[in-house]
Amino acid sequence: MHQIIREEFLYTIENLYTAFKNSGFEKPLDVAMEKAQEKIIKTYGNLESKVWEGLALEAYSKYGAINVRKASSIRSNDNIPWFENTHPSYSYFWPRYEKYLIEIKKWPRDTVETIDDTTNEILKSIGNPKNKQTFDKRGLVLGHVQSGKTANFTGLINKAIDVGYKLVIVLAGMHNDLRSQTQLRLEREVVGTIDTITGEKQGVALVKTGGSQIETWTTVQEDISTNNAIGIKNLDKPILLVVKKQKDVLPKLIELISNSIKHSGMSPPVLIIDDEADQASVDSSGKTNDDPSKINRLIRELLSLFKQKSYVGYTATPFANLLIKANANHVDVGKDLYPKDFVIALPKPEGYCGPDEFFNTTGYKEDNKPMFIRNLSPEDISILDTLRTKDDAGLFTVVPKSMQEAIFAFLLSTAIRNLRGQTGEHNSMLIHTSRLTDVQNSMCGVIKEFYRKLSNDLIYNSKSEYITKLQELYENDFVEVQSSFESSSQFSVLAWEKIYKQIKFVAGKIEVMEINGESEDALEYEKYKENGLYVIAIGGNKLSRGLTLEGLTISYYYRSSSMYDTLMQMGRWFGFRKGYMDLCRIYTCEEIAENFEYLAVVMSELREEFEKLVRDGATPEEYAVKMLTHNTMTVTSPAKMGTAESPISYTGTMQQTRSFAKNKEFYMKNMEATIELINSVEQEFKTTIKGTKYHIAKDVPSHLIIDYLKKYQTISSARIVNSKKIADYISKMNRENLFEKFNIAVVDITNATLTSKKAIDNEITQWRVNLGKLSIESAVIRSIDQDKSKGISVVDLGAIVAANQEFIDIENRSTDKRENIDLRANENPLLLVYPLHPQVKSFKKLNIDFNENLVPIGLAFSFPDIIEVPVADGNLRERLKREGVYIYNNTVGKGGSND
Repeated sequence: MHQIIREEFLYTIENLYTAFKNSGFEKPLDVAMEKAQEKIIKTYGNLESKVWEGLALEAYSKYGAINVRKASSIRSNDNIPWFENTHPSYSYFWPRYEKYLIEIKKWPRDTVETIDDTTNEILKSIGNPKNKQTFDKRGLVLGHVQSGKTANFTGLINKAIDVGYKLVIVLAGMHNDLRSQTQLRLEREVVGTIDTITGEKQGVALVKTGGSQIETWTTVQEDISTNNAIGIKNLDKPILLVVKKQKDVLPKLIELISNSIKHSGMSPPVLIIDDEADQASVDSSGKTNDDPSKINRLIRELLSLFKQKSYVGYTATPFANLLIKANANHVDVGKDLYPKDFVIALPKPEGYCGPDEFFNTTGYKEDNKPMFIRNLSPEDISILDTLRTKDDAGLFTVVPKSMQEAIFAFLLSTAIRNLRGQTGEHNSMLIHTSRLTDVQNSMCGVIKEFYRKLSNDLIYNSKSEYITKLQELYENDFVEVQSSFESSSQFSVLAWEKIYKQIKFVAGKIEVMEINGESEDALEYEKYKENGLYVIAIGGNKLSRGLTLEGLTISYYYRSSSMYDTLMQMGRWFGFRKGYMDLCRIYTCEEIAENFEYLAVVMSELREEFEKLVRDGATPEEYAVKMLTHNTMTVTSPAKMGTAESPISYTGTMQQTRSFAKNKEFYMKNMEATIELINSVEQEFKTTIKGTKYHIAKDVPSHLIIDYLKKYQTISSARIVNSKKIADYISKMNRENLFEKFNIAVVDITNATLTSKKAIDNEITQWRVNLGKLSIESAVIRSIDQDKSKGISVVDLGAIVAANQEFIDIENRSTDKRENIDLRANENPLLLVYPLHPQVKSFKKLNIDFNENLVPIGLAFSFPDIIEVPVADGNLRERLKREGVYIYNNTVGKGGSND
């Protein structure tokens, strides 16, 4: 019988999988398996779970391999992994959590397998609690903002208890809301709760109960206090605590544990998980005598109580953590929190929408999808700029037009989600324009009154002018954006009549809330889990880190920061947006959008730099991760940057010209130099015909590139993407018998760009270019309608290199950037030449008579990654994107002192 069921199950899947795949289903195998399971149950009845698991694994192996995304890690030489993936110690907690994620939460199997794999990688790096020897492990886990790192450390906690850790302490941010949110999550997904009155099971208790019990010294309502000590006899049972990182809370925790250790005579192995590890945990004293700041000191004092201890920091913005003084050691509280033993980078989860998706990190998307950013008008910015102190709160009397539009967008996005079948889901809008609670309070009152009138008008007045505005926004914005997603979307564009009918329903459900420490409003998503909470949340610091806004679609954001980590964490719009990414919008000003765009590049570069350290087999003690700086923002708080120095090498990097001069002579010299280079190349230029057109010549002698760069002009203020510096660098590499041949790719037109709506609206037409012996069909279009050059002395075009263009000369290139970087190591360096379209806004305003014999010329270089290289200029190592310089931790690696 079993064989008959197996054959029927696999036969059904084969037919359904092919049909669903051809129909464009997002996860055809998952849907096919669900339908096949239903058919088997209907015919034969339900089967044992282990039989289903066997059939599922067979189906996955036959029709679609489970896509396990691997973490990347570097470890210290003496941090020898003790844990193997096949470790038999998973007896209860991890198997229960794994089953809960798959069967109760219905998470995709590959997502759960990725959590399993990445938490194994972390478990290998922390101490072995079964070992009788003392250990002191310090590590850092690098995630993505709003990417589900809580699920990851929840998995780690379950495994840690399975393998013998007796005490787990989670440092859950600075605010009550975040601590309570984390406590609730862990009670359900580690402990498993059962209502003492009704017997209702929640979380992992739905899967299994009756195993080892976990004690909790904290509750959803109550943080740690000395009162928790009542009834504690020993530390032999697994214990879970979730506490805030506050100077009045941590001493209570230290006192409680210290007393418990004395009372029981035991010092249990402890795992401390520091959520948002870059916030408060890092020493910000700025003192040279190693006297740490308060929170940092208390965490180190807590660690000093134990003989067997593992500290794991989780953060998406690791700038401060990687700049901790590596050798700091205080006589009273011991070593600092530098991740001396390991750093692990979690993979980007499938379906995650982060900075790369929301912001224009490659300059120009070849698929020409509209951006999600909507710029605030100067008039609205002036209104918000008046709200600088609490005394200004009363000046906010009218909802600005852009804020009104954002609220309209929220109504539309919520209505459309409902019509897509996402009823019962939470829907949130964020308004974050000030840290001042007085301003937030005043703003909330004005917005509440506006929304009251708006919703009444929409529900009861069929001739309301608001209906016309909503329809115009839908047809001119939402339809256009959705249409650009059409090839990858399972949803059709809806008729306005359906949208309007749903808006009338949605309008009456939306609540306006003030979320800060002074307000009684709270985001009680759990309370509305059946029908969904629809909320416009107005707040500041409380909404800027850790706290999740469920179903966030519309963000109205006008509050900048001069620090990378603070600004990136304010991006509450990052996260998973399955089935509604096209409905998301960010209303902000150009400067803030550009800063976020820059940070997207910074984070991408930081991860690339980390991957380089992984490939080189580096350890945390030997090499420092380099971080790209900005001319107006700082990497983190200056008090946390005492170890920062500036290094660099062009090796293993992609460099591009983003800035151009404003005089005609600059463009004439560069055009002449480029024509001279093209004509001097004896190798054949072969032209590609698929997609974007490229003219590629290989194995060009490097002396031609050097001569070209001596004639080509970069702007005078260019510190890194400087033609003369790059020429000198190539010459030095030649003396080491490196980079003796280059590949050249001249970029031609992408046909779809000329027929795009943006091109048509901005009157961008075909522009032929004569580049010596090469005839260019049309100049390359970049930043059609954006002018980033306001108030500065140069033309700032932004990035000119589109996705993966830096690998266009590699014949067997992959879609995986990391694989392409490895392939580049065995290839020539690449010079990309961009004849740029002079009709775009940034160049058009120069009033230079550009023609087919004169266009702006942009360059980009893709240099192979090698291990030992000479530096660019003397003892300064530096590289750039948008004229930034890298910094690194000067107490780590060959340049650092290790006392």
